[in-house]
Amino acid sequence: MRHRKRRSKLSMMTAHRDATLKSMIQSLLKYQRIETTLARAKEARRLAESLITLSKEDSVFSRRRAYSILTDRDMVSKLFKEIAPLFKGRNSGYTRIIPLGFRRGDGASLAILELTEKKIVEKLPKKKKEKKKAEEVKAEAGAKQEAPKEARAPKEVKKEEPRIKAVPKTKQTLEEEKRTEKAKTEDKKIADKKGFMKNLRGFFRRKTDM
Repeated sequence: MRHRKRRSKLSMMTAHRDATLKSMIQSLLKYQRIETTLARAKEARRLAESLITLSKEDSVFSRRRAYSILTDRDMVSKLFKEIAPLFKGRNSGYTRIIPLGFRRGDGASLAILELTEKKIVEKLPKKKKEKKKAEEVKAEAGAKQEAPKEARAPKEVKKEEPRIKAVPKTKQTLEEEKRTEKAKTEDKKIADKKGFMKNLRGFFRRKTDM
């Protein structure tokens, strides 16, 4: 018989309903507070409290039962190591529902589902963050000033001057070499002679002999 077994189906199929509840509980364990509709918050609260009571006894059986619901090893370890120790002194009342009013559009009633005992997470105020950033910027500026000027200045690139290639002289042919030798010998002969004949020999010399 189904006495005291009434559950809200949330207008969903079974697989869809189980998936939404699982994701809601994972986000509740991760962020310790979620915002959703009132009907979903009531169904998620029932499952979340059963998981927390299960996590008070750390055993293989209880871990496997929690894994069958969460299907995430990281979330199971977080449930047993971080969240379960917060509720050692409590036997019930692990979560609370805070109504928020009605949603604009469809008029659904909204609510906040949160854990009654939360892990305190220290957050730095904005002023301290801004101070840290200013100090880091000053430290970087000081490091740049201390660096040597040679390291900071860009290196000058030397431009290579275009090299003038020496054009090799063409070699003389055999005929040209013979002509030059003949001209040298005749010049020697003329230099040995004296007077008028010396000038005539130079005057009647062929151009080809030069």
